[in-house]
Amino acid sequence: MKFLYCAVLILAVFAASHAYSASWGKRNNSDYLLSRQIVVRNPIKNNYISVNVNYPGNGVGYYNISLVSVIDNFRNTSGATPSLWSGGPGFKFAQVNLRSQVSRGINSTVEIYGR
Repeated sequence: MKFLYCAVLILAVFAASHAYSASWGKRNNSDYLLSRQIVVRNPIKNNYISVNVNYPGNGVGYYNISLVSVIDNFRNTSGATPSLWSGGPGFKFAQVNLRSQVSRGINSTVEIYGR
């Protein structure tokens, strides 16, 4: 039992040490890329950065979203934490919030697939 606990703890630490990437929904073969936005912000000392990424930029979208994917381009533990605030899979709009860590920047790619 103690070995199993240690193994799970090591795997959890290993998983947490990687990039903060997230995805909502499932991509099908017939889906195509609706939007790709690369968000880069420089760090602000002793403060965090919060950026909202909206799809579509203005108005109402024409396609149903099947996958919202956020890829952390830092590839370490200093990336932004993504949150899907509204819309997403099954809707025609999405709003993703990227919140950086204190005194860290943002370098993330937001991809939206649909049909």
